[in-house]
Amino acid sequence: MRRDFQLSEDDVLCLDAQGCAWDAIVENNVKWIILRGYSIPAGFNVVAADAAIRIPPSYPDGGLDMVYFFPGLSLLDGRAIAKLTPHPLESKQYQQWSRHYTWEPGHHNLCTHLLLIRSWLERELRKAA
Repeated sequence: MRRDFQLSEDDVLCLDAQGCAWDAIVENNVKWIILRGYSIPAGFNVVAADAAIRIPPSYPDGGLDMVYFFPGLSLLDGRAIAKLTPHPLESKQYQQWSRHYTWEPGHHNLCTHLLLIRSWLERELRKAA
């Protein structure tokens, strides 16, 4: 486990509750949280992937958005997932999911962002149904 930077106690508790190992890394002066072996819902090409979240310098006042997966995700039914682009991280090609929302300081945090990531995955599966 890498801990190149510190998070709040609440963020650490939230990450620990995810049930997978996680790293806090700095790459090219950018902070990242990477959940190792993050559980992916049935209907995608993998059951687990690394999920990366970019932590801006202004966090927690400045917002989190998007998620990055390695390996990249695809739907088993072959339907395309919109708003995906490649992103280099850890000498790998992560898949950036361009998903945005209005960040509300004091309301949103890493835990709420993780809930939104889960909803983005589930929404893609519902589109296929």
